[in-house]
Amino acid sequence: RALGVRAAQPSRARVRHSRAGASPLDRARPTPTNMSTVSLSDSAGAIDADAAETGAASRLKSGADACAYVLAHQRDYYKVLDVSRNASTEDIKKAYRKLARVLHPDKCQDARATDAMAVVTSAHSTLANAALRAAYDLYASRVNVEDASSASFGEWQSREGAAVVHLPAWLIKAMSTPVLGQLISILALLLALALILLTLALAACYLFIHMCFWLLCCFGCCGSCWPRYGIGARVHAKRQERFTQMLKAYEKATMDAAADGADPPHPTVFFAQWNVDNEEPDWLEVIRREDELAKQKSAAGSYGATG
Repeated sequence: RALGVRAAQPSRARVRHSRAGASPLDRARPTPTNMSTVSLSDSAGAIDADAAETGAASRLKSGADACAYVLAHQRDYYKVLDVSRNASTEDIKKAYRKLARVLHPDKCQDARATDAMAVVTSAHSTLANAALRAAYDLYASRVNVEDASSASFGEWQSREGAAVVHLPAWLIKAMSTPVLGQLISILALLLALALILLTLALAACYLFIHMCFWLLCCFGCCGSCWPRYGIGARVHAKRQERFTQMLKAYEKATMDAAADGADPPHPTVFFAQWNVDNEEPDWLEVIRREDELAKQKSAAGSYGATG
């Protein structure tokens, strides 16, 4: 029985021979454990490749959708950034960065990526600035931002929004409110009309009073105070001659004082004294006498020539 058992068991030499005589293919064949490992690694690699392709496709699809959405709502900056109208500056910056990661031309292969990114950048720069955001809110309250054919914020700002930017932020915000904005516009219009009417009334009063005094003056002096034409021009010329005589007298007095080694006379005192010593005549009477003398000389000349 012992011999049978030994016969049934292979000898160690035979086992060693069988192991030594194994073919290279048999030795290279992986063990069950190695086979499971290889198959799992291959499956994981395939899954990763599929996931990478699926992720790239989803990114391309999300970039195309984002471009279409941004360009469709390019007038409404709040919809472009997908934020509420009460969003903080930090929320606006986060939304901008989120869109920039999708729409940047280096990452998005859509042909509209450049235009969409420009719209997003404009929306961020506008809403992140308090003054520009208030002006944009006013623009959005007056322009239909859902209509793609309406004027853009830049066009509106170049036409009528340039002056609005310099207004206080609270006033711009009030004007952008639907009901309050209309009320402010009506009050501003009424104030402008009141100022225009007040200006016209003051101008009319001034002209009326001026014309009244002018007519009274003309009826009083018959135009002698007007130095441009007629009797007024002749009176003005006479006064200029008198003033020239006064200046010459002052120069002579100054030269005499210098020759005597005395101080020159004070101009105001000298002119006042000169006017006292040389009283101004009635120039109308002087001119009338000159005209009479001229007529007499003309008549005498004509009579002598006739005789």
